[in-house]
Amino acid sequence: MVLGLLLALGVGSGFGISMAVGEHPPGGGSPAPVVAHSPSLPIDPVPELLPDPATPALAPGIDLVSQQVGSGDFRMTLPVPLGWDFSVNSLNEWQWRPPDQPNFGYVMRVEQVLSNRRSIDWTLDRRIDELEEDEDNLEILDQTADSLHFTYVTSNHLRHGYLTWLDLTGSDNAQVEIAVTGRAVDDAGMAGLVARVAAGIRLGAGPA
Repeated sequence: MVLGLLLALGVGSGFGISMAVGEHPPGGGSPAPVVAHSPSLPIDPVPELLPDPATPALAPGIDLVSQQVGSGDFRMTLPVPLGWDFSVNSLNEWQWRPPDQPNFGYVMRVEQVLSNRRSIDWTLDRRIDELEEDEDNLEILDQTADSLHFTYVTSNHLRHGYLTWLDLTGSDNAQVEIAVTGRAVDDAGMAGLVARVAAGIRLGAGPA
């Protein structure tokens, strides 16, 4: 799983903590403070960023078309960008991206997470933990009860990510995760795309 997210988009949990450990030679005497010769906490260096591909920005209000994914009781219908290439990441995860797009452009990922049987609150908090562990220079730009907007650096490229989770049946559990990842110039288009897909997605077959 990513926001390709995302998202991301896939992903373990926990924090990595780096600390310096001073060695004390054996001997008597009273304990005394040690003078610090370097900062006590590590600071992640900001890498030199490479330029993004010069393809046009993701435009708000792009045309969408209805598509069905999944099977049986887990079938979903959702609006997806017209003309984008579709690929299956796994039995419960799907991805869309413009054809012939270079690396570090924009991509949308949708995943069914209903088998986790976890609340949206729990899922969101867990994902922040995973992002903090797995992504470099993570910064949370905005957070609501069911969504995240964040940046991170990968392969010397600054990336913007949007994540949102949906409960489609009133179960109080997260059932669907929508992730869109792209460049800073794509921000407005990504925010609009996530909102439109979230508003149109539903379980079962039929037009979105």
